[in-house]
Amino acid sequence: MADEPRLHSAVIPDLIGLIYDSVDDGSRWLSFLEAFASAVRTPCCALLIHNPESDRFTVVRWHGWLDQDIQLYFDRYGLIDPLRLATARWPEGTVGSDYEACPREEFEASAAFREFYAPRDYVHGMGGVILASGTGQSVITAQRGCKAGPFGEEEKSILRQLMPHLKRAALLHGELGSLRREVATFTGHLERYPYAFLLIDAERHVLYSNAAAREILLARDGLGVGNGRLSVISPKAEAALSKAVDELGSGQSRGLRRMEILRPSRCKSYRVLLMPIHDARPILPLSVAVPAISLLVIDPESASSPDPEVLRELFSLTPAEARVAVRLVQGQSAAEIAAETGTSAETVRTHLKRILSKTGTNRQGELISLILRSTRFRI
Repeated sequence: MADEPRLHSAVIPDLIGLIYDSVDDGSRWLSFLEAFASAVRTPCCALLIHNPESDRFTVVRWHGWLDQDIQLYFDRYGLIDPLRLATARWPEGTVGSDYEACPREEFEASAAFREFYAPRDYVHGMGGVILASGTGQSVITAQRGCKAGPFGEEEKSILRQLMPHLKRAALLHGELGSLRREVATFTGHLERYPYAFLLIDAERHVLYSNAAAREILLARDGLGVGNGRLSVISPKAEAALSKAVDELGSGQSRGLRRMEILRPSRCKSYRVLLMPIHDARPILPLSVAVPAISLLVIDPESASSPDPEVLRELFSLTPAEARVAVRLVQGQSAAEIAAETGTSAETVRTHLKRILSKTGTNRQGELISLILRSTRFRI
């Protein structure tokens, strides 16, 4: 028994490591809970989030509990459990056992104890409030049986040492989740952007390319990727690109660079705008590659047409009206549209009148200008 504190202190670093492993990979919380349960000698534990608006808990991860028991507890006993009601009032960082949360007599007299905890021999509990704010409370709990006895100072000491790291991990997880949602939003829009957009690091490794850029890179008509690095066909352009990337990536120049990339197909040259990403260089020598430069590639040969689905959503057009609007932007006359679609010119003119009305425009030229300004994305 004298060696137990030493053994527990030895396992704390492993538990802390599992906590931070879980920030990026939520499945690792199961490994942490399993190791935590072993350290505090409990068969079951859980991470929960309390929503004050609905006054309900959501179990994020659990160890040792049966799925049906978790569901039963929150369907029938969660709202009347005196332990839950007491710990919901605990301030952030609090660690305590069941007898510190509420009188034992009150707990054992409750329906939650008699009908849920006691039949499963989970009669002793311990928990801690990881985060508490106006939007919710995150909690870690542990339960064990009568034979193991109440949780004592040793187990609570282990949890106290973990609480600052659990709090930091919860905050990091929230920040990471927010960043991922923002990135997903931006990249979702960029995927529909008609112009090629890339992010590269100072070594010209391609870190991101949208759909339009991938089409250009796959064609290898002047621009391509070799071994993960952006490459150009023309030796002259290669030298110019290398110089621009070196200067922009090293911070020697903070301005924009423009260049043209010749194409073996003899199509018009790509027009490339290189833009430095300020303060993007890694602070630590072992940091992973980060974006240093963004590239916007414009293909003068591309005649990007507005997407009919976008027009329908923007202006409440019917499918037929959207198709007419697209052909108008492409420069077709009413007669040409009628011939191509197999309808009469009068039908096309009727569609045009309705399109003008729905878009609030008066002339065909005004309509085309509005569409070109409004539909820079594709689906």
